[in-house]
Amino acid sequence: MIKTSILYLFLLFPNFCDSAKVLLTVMDQGRSHATSITPLMHRLQKNDHTTALEMATYKPDIDFGMEERFINMSGFENNFISKDFFKIAFEDEFTFVHQAVPFIFGSISCDRILKHQKNRYLEIANENWDLFLSDSLFSPCGYAMAEITGKPHVMMHSSDVESAHGSFKGFSRNYAIMVPNFLPYSMSNFTIEKYWHRVVSTVDWFGSAFITGAVAGFAQKWALRSIIPFPFFSFYDYNRRSSFSFTDMPDPLYPVGARTNDYFSFGTYCTAQKKVLDEDWEQFVSDPKSKGTILVAFGTIIDWRFAPEEKFEIFLNTLNRLTEYRVIWSMKGDRPKGLGEHVKISSWVPQQQILNHKKTVLFLSHGGLKSVKEAVCSATPSLFMPMFAEQMRNAWLAKSKGFARILNKFHLSEQYLENHIREVVEHKSYQIQAEQFLSTFTDQPMPALDEAAFKFERLFKYNGKMPKFFYPKTIDLSYLTALNLDIWVIVPLVLGYIISK
Repeated sequence: MIKTSILYLFLLFPNFCDSAKVLLTVMDQGRSHATSITPLMHRLQKNDHTTALEMATYKPDIDFGMEERFINMSGFENNFISKDFFKIAFEDEFTFVHQAVPFIFGSISCDRILKHQKNRYLEIANENWDLFLSDSLFSPCGYAMAEITGKPHVMMHSSDVESAHGSFKGFSRNYAIMVPNFLPYSMSNFTIEKYWHRVVSTVDWFGSAFITGAVAGFAQKWALRSIIPFPFFSFYDYNRRSSFSFTDMPDPLYPVGARTNDYFSFGTYCTAQKKVLDEDWEQFVSDPKSKGTILVAFGTIIDWRFAPEEKFEIFLNTLNRLTEYRVIWSMKGDRPKGLGEHVKISSWVPQQQILNHKKTVLFLSHGGLKSVKEAVCSATPSLFMPMFAEQMRNAWLAKSKGFARILNKFHLSEQYLENHIREVVEHKSYQIQAEQFLSTFTDQPMPALDEAAFKFERLFKYNGKMPKFFYPKTIDLSYLTALNLDIWVIVPLVLGYIISK
Protein backbone atom coordinates (compact mmCIF):
# COMPACT_ATOMS: atom_id res chain seq x y z
CA MET A 1 0.00 0.00 0.00
CA ILE A 2 2.81 2.43 0.92
CA LYS A 3 4.74 1.62 -2.27
CA THR A 4 1.59 2.20 -4.35
CA SER A 5 1.03 5.59 -2.72
CA ILE A 6 4.60 6.70 -3.38
CA LEU A 7 4.35 5.63 -7.02
CA TYR A 8 1.07 7.56 -7.34
CA LEU A 9 2.72 10.75 -6.02
CA PHE A 10 5.58 10.44 -8.50
CA LEU A 11 3.09 10.13 -11.36
CA LEU A 12 0.95 12.97 -10.06
CA PHE A 13 3.78 15.52 -9.74
CA PRO A 14 6.27 14.75 -12.51
CA ASN A 15 7.51 18.33 -12.76
CA PHE A 16 8.70 18.34 -9.17
CA CYS A 17 10.94 15.33 -9.83
CA ASP A 18 12.58 16.44 -13.09
CA SER A 19 15.96 18.14 -13.14
CA ALA A 20 16.97 20.54 -15.89
CA LYS A 21 20.26 20.92 -17.73
CA VAL A 22 21.20 24.59 -18.03
CA LEU A 23 24.08 26.22 -19.93
CA LEU A 24 25.26 29.74 -19.05
CA THR A 25 27.11 31.39 -21.95
CA VAL A 26 29.18 34.51 -21.21
CA MET A 27 31.61 36.84 -22.99
CA ASP A 28 35.22 35.79 -23.65
CA GLN A 29 37.20 35.16 -20.47
CA GLY A 30 34.12 36.56 -18.76
CA ARG A 31 35.04 36.05 -15.13
CA SER A 32 33.38 39.27 -13.99
CA HIS A 33 30.06 38.52 -15.67
CA ALA A 34 30.13 34.84 -14.72
CA THR A 35 30.79 35.51 -11.04
CA SER A 36 27.82 37.90 -10.96
CA ILE A 37 25.55 35.06 -12.04
CA THR A 38 27.32 32.18 -10.27
CA PRO A 39 25.40 32.45 -6.93
CA LEU A 40 22.16 31.85 -8.81
CA MET A 41 23.70 28.86 -10.62
CA HIS A 42 24.72 27.39 -7.27
CA ARG A 43 21.21 27.93 -5.95
CA LEU A 44 19.78 26.00 -8.94
CA GLN A 45 22.20 23.17 -8.15
CA LYS A 46 20.55 22.84 -4.73
CA ASN A 47 17.34 21.97 -6.61
CA ASP A 48 19.23 19.16 -8.38
CA HIS A 49 19.59 21.01 -11.68
CA THR A 50 22.79 20.69 -13.70
CA THR A 51 24.50 24.01 -14.46
CA ALA A 52 27.44 24.50 -16.80
CA LEU A 53 29.44 27.52 -17.99
CA GLU A 54 30.53 28.21 -21.58
CA MET A 55 33.03 30.85 -22.63
CA ALA A 56 36.10 31.28 -24.79
CA THR A 57 39.29 31.22 -22.72
CA TYR A 58 42.68 32.65 -23.64
CA LYS A 59 44.30 31.60 -20.34
CA PRO A 60 43.35 29.39 -17.36
CA ASP A 61 40.64 30.81 -15.12
CA ILE A 62 39.19 30.20 -11.66
CA ASP A 63 36.88 27.35 -10.65
CA PHE A 64 33.32 28.67 -10.93
CA GLY A 65 31.75 25.77 -9.08
CA MET A 66 29.89 24.31 -12.06
CA GLU A 67 30.64 22.13 -15.05
CA GLU A 68 32.93 23.74 -17.64
CA ARG A 69 32.32 23.93 -21.35
CA PHE A 70 35.23 26.18 -22.24
CA ILE A 71 36.50 26.77 -25.77
CA ASN A 72 40.30 26.99 -25.65
CA MET A 73 41.50 29.94 -27.75
CA SER A 74 45.01 30.18 -26.28
CA GLY A 75 47.48 31.26 -28.93
CA PHE A 76 45.08 33.85 -30.31
CA GLU A 77 44.78 37.49 -29.30
CA ASN A 78 42.15 38.38 -26.70
CA ASN A 79 40.68 41.56 -28.18
CA PHE A 80 39.17 42.55 -24.85
CA ILE A 81 42.68 43.20 -23.49
CA SER A 82 44.17 46.22 -25.24
CA LYS A 83 45.99 49.43 -24.42
CA ASP A 84 43.26 51.32 -26.27
CA PHE A 85 40.75 50.07 -23.73
CA PHE A 86 42.89 51.21 -20.80
CA LYS A 87 43.22 54.64 -22.42
CA ILE A 88 39.42 54.89 -22.50
CA ALA A 89 39.17 53.69 -18.91
CA PHE A 90 41.68 56.13 -17.45
CA GLU A 91 41.35 59.15 -19.73
CA ASP A 92 38.09 59.24 -21.72
CA GLU A 93 34.40 59.73 -21.04
CA PHE A 94 32.59 56.42 -21.59
CA THR A 95 29.34 56.88 -23.55
CA PHE A 96 26.80 54.70 -25.33
CA VAL A 97 28.96 55.02 -28.47
CA HIS A 98 31.74 53.03 -26.77
CA GLN A 99 29.24 50.20 -26.21
CA ALA A 100 29.76 49.14 -29.83
CA VAL A 101 33.47 48.42 -29.29
CA PRO A 102 33.20 45.37 -26.99
CA PHE A 103 30.33 44.00 -29.10
CA ILE A 104 32.64 44.24 -32.11
CA PHE A 105 35.44 42.57 -30.12
CA GLY A 106 33.05 39.76 -29.19
CA SER A 107 32.00 39.40 -32.82
CA ILE A 108 35.60 39.19 -34.03
CA SER A 109 36.31 36.53 -31.44
CA CYS A 110 33.17 34.59 -32.36
CA ASP A 111 34.13 34.62 -36.05
CA ARG A 112 37.54 33.23 -35.02
CA ILE A 113 35.92 30.48 -32.94
CA LEU A 114 33.71 29.39 -35.83
CA LYS A 115 36.74 29.22 -38.12
CA HIS A 116 39.14 27.38 -35.81
CA GLN A 117 37.02 25.63 -33.14
CA LYS A 118 33.73 24.98 -34.92
CA ASN A 119 33.60 21.28 -34.03
CA ARG A 120 34.10 22.01 -30.33
CA TYR A 121 31.53 24.79 -30.55
CA LEU A 122 28.87 22.58 -32.15
CA GLU A 123 29.67 19.76 -29.73
CA ILE A 124 28.80 22.05 -26.81
CA ALA A 125 25.74 23.56 -28.51
CA ASN A 126 24.23 20.19 -29.37
CA GLU A 127 24.36 18.69 -25.90
CA ASN A 128 20.91 18.03 -24.56
CA TRP A 129 20.39 21.41 -22.88
CA ASP A 130 16.95 22.34 -21.58
CA LEU A 131 17.67 26.07 -21.33
CA PHE A 132 20.35 28.53 -22.38
CA LEU A 133 21.22 31.47 -20.14
CA SER A 134 22.69 34.24 -22.29
CA ASP A 135 25.07 36.93 -21.05
CA SER A 136 23.34 40.13 -22.16
CA LEU A 137 26.64 41.64 -23.33
CA PHE A 138 29.25 40.75 -25.95
CA SER A 139 28.52 37.03 -26.41
CA PRO A 140 27.30 36.45 -30.00
CA CYS A 141 28.51 32.84 -30.14
CA GLY A 142 26.53 32.14 -26.99
CA TYR A 143 23.37 33.61 -28.52
CA ALA A 144 23.83 31.47 -31.62
CA MET A 145 23.88 28.27 -29.55
CA ALA A 146 20.27 28.84 -28.54
CA GLU A 147 19.35 30.13 -32.00
CA ILE A 148 20.64 27.16 -34.03
CA THR A 149 19.32 24.53 -31.60
CA GLY A 150 15.90 26.14 -31.21
CA LYS A 151 16.07 25.83 -27.42
CA PRO A 152 14.57 28.54 -25.15
CA HIS A 153 16.87 31.16 -23.69
CA VAL A 154 16.93 33.63 -20.79
CA MET A 155 18.79 36.96 -20.84
CA MET A 156 21.15 37.30 -17.86
CA HIS A 157 22.24 40.83 -16.97
CA SER A 158 25.34 41.15 -14.77
CA SER A 159 24.18 44.65 -13.81
CA ASP A 160 20.83 46.28 -14.60
CA VAL A 161 18.89 45.62 -17.80
CA GLU A 162 20.61 47.76 -20.41
CA SER A 163 18.61 50.49 -22.17
CA ALA A 164 18.50 48.74 -25.53
CA HIS A 165 17.64 45.34 -24.10
CA GLY A 166 14.84 46.82 -22.00
CA SER A 167 13.35 48.52 -25.02
CA PHE A 168 13.61 45.31 -27.08
CA LYS A 169 11.69 43.49 -24.33
CA GLY A 170 8.99 46.17 -24.07
CA PHE A 171 9.66 47.03 -20.42
CA SER A 172 8.16 50.50 -21.03
CA ARG A 173 10.48 52.32 -18.68
CA ASN A 174 10.28 56.11 -18.79
CA TYR A 175 13.63 56.86 -20.41
CA ALA A 176 13.50 60.55 -19.45
CA ILE A 177 13.43 59.95 -15.70
CA MET A 178 15.69 56.90 -15.40
CA VAL A 179 19.26 57.58 -14.35
CA PRO A 180 21.28 57.09 -17.58
CA ASN A 181 23.11 53.81 -17.97
CA PHE A 182 26.16 55.80 -19.08
CA LEU A 183 25.84 58.76 -16.73
CA PRO A 184 28.28 61.57 -17.69
CA TYR A 185 30.94 62.63 -15.18
CA SER A 186 29.55 66.14 -15.33
CA MET A 187 26.24 64.88 -13.92
CA SER A 188 27.28 63.26 -10.65
CA ASN A 189 24.44 65.36 -9.19
CA PHE A 190 21.89 63.91 -11.63
CA THR A 191 18.28 64.75 -10.82
CA ILE A 192 15.10 64.41 -12.85
CA GLU A 193 14.08 67.87 -11.62
CA LYS A 194 16.50 69.42 -14.12
CA TYR A 195 15.30 69.59 -17.72
CA TRP A 196 18.77 69.15 -19.22
CA HIS A 197 19.39 66.02 -17.17
CA ARG A 198 16.20 64.49 -18.56
CA VAL A 199 17.36 65.38 -22.07
CA VAL A 200 20.69 63.61 -21.48
CA SER A 201 18.88 60.56 -20.11
CA THR A 202 16.68 60.46 -23.21
CA VAL A 203 19.63 60.75 -25.60
CA ASP A 204 21.46 58.00 -23.69
CA TRP A 205 18.45 55.69 -24.01
CA PHE A 206 17.84 56.25 -27.74
CA GLY A 207 21.58 56.25 -28.50
CA SER A 208 22.13 52.99 -26.65
CA ALA A 209 19.21 51.35 -28.44
CA PHE A 210 20.61 52.43 -31.82
CA ILE A 211 24.22 51.43 -31.14
CA THR A 212 23.23 48.03 -29.73
CA GLY A 213 20.51 47.28 -32.23
CA ALA A 214 22.15 48.63 -35.40
CA VAL A 215 25.95 48.84 -35.04
CA ALA A 216 26.48 45.93 -32.64
CA GLY A 217 23.67 44.06 -34.36
CA PHE A 218 25.43 44.31 -37.74
CA ALA A 219 28.71 43.07 -36.23
CA GLN A 220 26.93 40.03 -34.79
CA LYS A 221 25.21 39.27 -38.11
CA TRP A 222 28.66 39.24 -39.75
CA ALA A 223 30.19 37.01 -37.06
CA LEU A 224 27.41 34.41 -37.25
CA ARG A 225 26.88 34.42 -41.00
CA SER A 226 28.43 30.94 -41.43
CA ILE A 227 25.88 29.24 -39.14
CA ILE A 228 22.91 31.65 -39.38
CA PRO A 229 22.55 32.61 -43.06
CA PHE A 230 20.20 35.21 -44.55
CA PRO A 231 18.18 36.90 -43.09
CA PHE A 232 20.97 36.52 -40.52
CA PHE A 233 20.95 36.83 -36.75
CA SER A 234 18.82 39.56 -35.16
CA PHE A 235 19.82 40.68 -31.67
CA TYR A 236 16.56 42.60 -31.43
CA ASP A 237 14.49 39.47 -32.05
CA TYR A 238 16.74 37.38 -29.81
CA ASN A 239 16.02 39.67 -26.87
CA ARG A 240 12.35 39.94 -27.74
CA ARG A 241 11.91 36.15 -27.81
CA SER A 242 13.77 35.52 -24.53
CA SER A 243 11.77 33.69 -21.88
CA PHE A 244 12.87 35.89 -19.00
CA SER A 245 15.27 38.66 -18.01
CA PHE A 246 17.22 38.15 -14.78
CA THR A 247 19.42 40.93 -13.43
CA ASP A 248 21.97 41.19 -10.63
CA MET A 249 20.95 44.79 -9.84
CA PRO A 250 19.51 44.88 -6.27
CA ASP A 251 16.05 46.44 -6.24
CA PRO A 252 16.69 48.46 -3.01
CA LEU A 253 19.66 50.16 -4.68
CA TYR A 254 17.87 51.12 -7.88
CA PRO A 255 15.17 53.82 -8.29
CA VAL A 256 11.60 52.67 -8.81
CA GLY A 257 11.01 51.60 -12.40
CA ALA A 258 8.57 49.64 -14.54
CA ARG A 259 8.40 45.90 -13.89
CA THR A 260 6.91 43.16 -16.05
CA ASN A 261 6.20 39.50 -15.34
CA ASP A 262 9.27 38.39 -17.28
CA TYR A 263 11.71 40.56 -15.31
CA PHE A 264 13.31 39.68 -11.99
CA SER A 265 16.26 40.99 -9.98
CA PHE A 266 18.01 38.24 -8.04
CA GLY A 267 20.78 40.56 -6.83
CA THR A 268 19.42 41.54 -3.41
CA TYR A 269 21.52 39.12 -1.39
CA CYS A 270 24.72 39.11 0.67
CA THR A 271 27.16 36.23 0.42
CA ALA A 272 28.07 34.68 3.74
CA GLN A 273 31.74 35.09 4.70
CA LYS A 274 33.30 31.63 4.44
CA LYS A 275 36.64 32.10 6.17
CA VAL A 276 38.69 34.53 8.22
CA LEU A 277 41.79 36.39 7.10
CA ASP A 278 45.08 34.53 6.89
CA GLU A 279 47.60 35.37 9.59
CA ASP A 280 49.70 37.60 7.33
CA TRP A 281 46.71 39.75 6.33
CA GLU A 282 45.30 39.79 9.86
CA GLN A 283 48.59 40.97 11.32
CA PHE A 284 48.79 43.82 8.82
CA VAL A 285 45.26 45.17 9.27
CA SER A 286 45.21 44.71 13.05
CA ASP A 287 48.24 46.92 13.68
CA PRO A 288 47.37 48.72 16.96
CA LYS A 289 48.96 51.94 15.66
CA SER A 290 46.54 52.05 12.70
CA LYS A 291 43.38 54.20 12.75
CA GLY A 292 41.82 51.78 10.28
CA THR A 293 42.25 49.97 6.96
CA ILE A 294 41.71 51.50 3.51
CA LEU A 295 41.18 49.01 0.68
CA VAL A 296 42.00 50.20 -2.86
CA ALA A 297 40.72 47.72 -5.45
CA PHE A 298 39.58 48.44 -9.02
CA GLY A 299 38.40 45.01 -10.12
CA THR A 300 39.92 42.33 -12.32
CA ILE A 301 40.04 44.38 -15.54
CA ILE A 302 41.76 47.65 -14.57
CA ASP A 303 45.54 47.20 -14.67
CA TRP A 304 47.49 50.00 -12.97
CA ARG A 305 50.58 49.12 -15.04
CA PHE A 306 48.79 50.73 -18.00
CA ALA A 307 47.64 53.81 -16.10
CA PRO A 308 48.90 57.24 -17.22
CA GLU A 309 52.05 58.01 -15.24
CA GLU A 310 50.63 61.20 -13.70
CA LYS A 311 47.51 59.41 -12.39
CA PHE A 312 49.57 56.56 -10.98
CA GLU A 313 51.86 59.05 -9.22
CA ILE A 314 48.86 60.86 -7.75
CA PHE A 315 47.59 57.66 -6.16
CA LEU A 316 51.06 56.61 -4.99
CA ASN A 317 51.90 59.96 -3.39
CA THR A 318 48.48 60.36 -1.78
CA LEU A 319 48.46 56.88 -0.28
CA ASN A 320 51.99 57.52 1.00
CA ARG A 321 50.69 60.43 3.07
CA LEU A 322 48.06 58.34 4.85
CA THR A 323 50.57 56.96 7.34
CA GLU A 324 48.07 56.79 10.21
CA TYR A 325 46.12 54.13 8.27
CA ARG A 326 46.96 50.72 6.83
CA VAL A 327 46.37 50.73 3.07
CA ILE A 328 45.88 47.65 0.89
CA TRP A 329 46.31 48.32 -2.83
CA SER A 330 45.21 45.55 -5.19
CA MET A 331 47.41 45.81 -8.26
CA LYS A 332 49.40 43.61 -10.62
CA GLY A 333 53.15 43.93 -11.08
CA ASP A 334 56.09 44.79 -8.88
CA ARG A 335 55.90 46.94 -5.80
CA PRO A 336 56.36 50.59 -6.85
CA LYS A 337 59.55 52.26 -5.62
CA GLY A 338 59.16 54.71 -2.77
CA LEU A 339 55.92 53.23 -1.43
CA GLY A 340 55.59 53.45 2.35
CA GLU A 341 55.54 50.39 4.61
CA HIS A 342 51.98 51.19 5.66
CA VAL A 343 50.84 50.27 2.13
CA LYS A 344 50.55 46.58 1.21
CA ILE A 345 50.60 45.61 -2.47
CA SER A 346 49.09 42.37 -3.76
CA SER A 347 47.85 41.10 -7.14
CA TRP A 348 45.15 39.16 -5.27
CA VAL A 349 43.30 40.44 -2.22
CA PRO A 350 40.76 38.62 0.01
CA GLN A 351 38.38 41.49 -0.63
CA GLN A 352 35.28 40.18 1.12
CA GLN A 353 37.16 39.32 4.33
CA ILE A 354 38.94 42.67 4.42
CA LEU A 355 35.75 44.65 3.82
CA ASN A 356 34.03 42.75 6.64
CA HIS A 357 36.94 43.31 9.04
CA LYS A 358 36.16 45.58 11.98
CA LYS A 359 39.21 47.75 11.24
CA THR A 360 38.23 48.62 7.64
CA VAL A 361 37.10 52.24 7.31
CA LEU A 362 37.08 52.91 3.53
CA PHE A 363 36.65 51.11 0.22
CA LEU A 364 38.22 52.99 -2.73
CA SER A 365 37.08 51.36 -5.95
CA HIS A 366 35.80 51.78 -9.51
CA GLY A 367 32.09 51.31 -8.88
CA GLY A 368 31.46 47.96 -10.56
CA LEU A 369 28.18 46.51 -9.34
CA LYS A 370 29.82 43.62 -7.45
CA SER A 371 32.06 46.10 -5.63
CA VAL A 372 29.09 48.29 -4.75
CA LYS A 373 27.22 45.27 -3.42
CA GLU A 374 30.23 44.18 -1.36
CA ALA A 375 30.40 47.68 0.12
CA VAL A 376 26.70 47.45 0.96
CA CYS A 377 26.91 43.97 2.49
CA SER A 378 29.89 44.91 4.66
CA ALA A 379 28.46 48.37 5.53
CA THR A 380 31.73 49.97 4.38
CA PRO A 381 31.85 53.72 3.57
CA SER A 382 33.09 54.05 0.00
CA LEU A 383 34.77 56.32 -2.49
CA PHE A 384 34.15 55.38 -6.12
CA MET A 385 36.17 56.57 -9.12
CA PRO A 386 34.21 55.23 -12.11
CA MET A 387 36.35 54.15 -15.07
CA PHE A 388 34.02 52.84 -17.81
CA ALA A 389 30.67 51.26 -18.68
CA GLU A 390 27.85 51.83 -16.15
CA GLN A 391 30.17 52.45 -13.18
CA MET A 392 29.29 56.15 -12.95
CA ARG A 393 25.62 55.17 -12.68
CA ASN A 394 26.45 52.63 -9.95
CA ALA A 395 28.49 55.21 -8.02
CA TRP A 396 25.58 57.65 -8.26
CA LEU A 397 23.25 55.02 -6.82
CA ALA A 398 25.60 54.46 -3.87
CA LYS A 399 25.98 58.20 -3.36
CA SER A 400 22.21 58.64 -3.37
CA LYS A 401 22.00 56.19 -0.45
CA GLY A 402 24.44 58.29 1.56
CA PHE A 403 27.33 55.89 2.11
CA ALA A 404 29.62 56.93 -0.76
CA ARG A 405 31.23 59.82 -2.60
CA ILE A 406 32.29 60.05 -6.26
CA LEU A 407 35.79 60.85 -7.51
CA ASN A 408 36.04 62.50 -10.92
CA LYS A 409 38.98 60.97 -12.82
CA PHE A 410 39.26 64.14 -14.91
CA HIS A 411 39.78 66.31 -11.81
CA LEU A 412 42.27 64.01 -10.14
CA SER A 413 45.07 65.62 -8.11
CA GLU A 414 46.84 64.69 -4.89
CA GLN A 415 44.95 67.26 -2.84
CA TYR A 416 41.62 66.36 -4.45
CA LEU A 417 42.10 62.66 -3.77
CA GLU A 418 43.29 63.13 -0.19
CA ASN A 419 40.45 65.53 0.63
CA HIS A 420 37.85 63.03 -0.55
CA ILE A 421 39.46 60.15 1.35
CA ARG A 422 39.60 62.14 4.60
CA GLU A 423 36.06 63.43 4.11
CA VAL A 424 34.71 59.86 4.16
CA VAL A 425 36.91 58.34 6.88
CA GLU A 426 36.64 61.31 9.26
CA HIS A 427 32.87 61.86 9.10
CA LYS A 428 30.79 59.14 10.77
CA SER A 429 27.67 59.98 8.73
CA TYR A 430 28.90 57.71 5.91
CA GLN A 431 29.30 54.77 8.30
CA ILE A 432 25.88 55.42 9.83
CA GLN A 433 24.20 55.59 6.42
CA ALA A 434 25.97 52.38 5.31
CA GLU A 435 24.72 50.51 8.37
CA GLN A 436 21.18 51.85 7.99
CA PHE A 437 21.00 50.86 4.33
CA LEU A 438 22.32 47.36 5.08
CA SER A 439 19.69 46.91 7.80
CA THR A 440 16.92 47.10 5.16
CA PHE A 441 18.82 45.72 2.15
CA THR A 442 17.93 42.05 2.51
CA ASP A 443 14.70 42.55 4.45
CA GLN A 444 12.62 40.79 1.80
CA PRO A 445 9.51 38.58 2.12
CA MET A 446 11.51 35.79 0.46
CA PRO A 447 15.30 35.52 -0.11
CA ALA A 448 16.05 36.80 -3.61
CA LEU A 449 17.95 33.70 -4.75
CA ASP A 450 15.14 31.43 -3.51
CA GLU A 451 12.58 33.48 -5.40
CA ALA A 452 14.73 33.36 -8.54
CA ALA A 453 15.01 29.58 -8.21
CA PHE A 454 11.22 29.39 -7.85
CA LYS A 455 10.77 31.38 -11.07
CA PHE A 456 13.16 29.02 -12.86
CA GLU A 457 11.10 26.08 -11.61
CA ARG A 458 8.06 27.65 -13.27
CA LEU A 459 10.03 28.05 -16.50
CA PHE A 460 11.10 24.41 -16.39
CA LYS A 461 7.49 23.38 -15.80
CA TYR A 462 6.53 25.05 -19.10
CA ASN A 463 9.59 23.71 -20.95
CA GLY A 464 11.49 27.00 -20.85
CA LYS A 465 8.79 29.35 -22.14
CA MET A 466 5.85 30.73 -20.19
CA PRO A 467 2.33 30.90 -21.75
CA LYS A 468 1.83 33.84 -24.11
CA PHE A 469 -0.46 35.75 -21.72
CA PHE A 470 2.47 35.97 -19.29
CA TYR A 471 4.37 38.46 -21.49
CA PRO A 472 3.65 42.18 -22.07
CA LYS A 473 1.78 43.03 -25.25
CA THR A 474 4.35 45.74 -25.94
CA ILE A 475 6.72 43.05 -27.25
CA ASP A 476 4.56 42.72 -30.38
CA LEU A 477 4.07 46.46 -30.94
CA SER A 478 6.19 48.70 -33.13
CA TYR A 479 8.31 51.41 -31.51
CA LEU A 480 6.05 53.96 -33.20
CA THR A 481 3.11 52.65 -31.18
CA ALA A 482 4.87 51.53 -27.99
CA LEU A 483 6.50 54.94 -27.50
CA ASN A 484 3.28 56.76 -28.46
CA LEU A 485 5.16 58.48 -31.29
CA ASP A 486 2.14 57.96 -33.53
CA ILE A 487 0.24 60.48 -31.40
CA TRP A 488 2.83 63.15 -32.13
CA VAL A 489 2.91 62.34 -35.85
CA ILE A 490 -0.61 61.35 -36.89
CA VAL A 491 -2.64 63.81 -34.79
CA PRO A 492 -0.82 66.96 -36.09
CA LEU A 493 -1.16 65.64 -39.65
CA VAL A 494 -4.91 65.12 -39.23
CA LEU A 495 -5.35 68.52 -37.61
CA GLY A 496 -3.32 70.14 -40.36
CA TYR A 497 -5.46 68.45 -43.00
CA ILE A 498 -8.71 69.62 -41.30
CA ILE A 499 -7.46 73.18 -40.95
CA SER A 500 -6.37 73.26 -44.58
CA LYS A 501 -9.94 72.41 -45.64
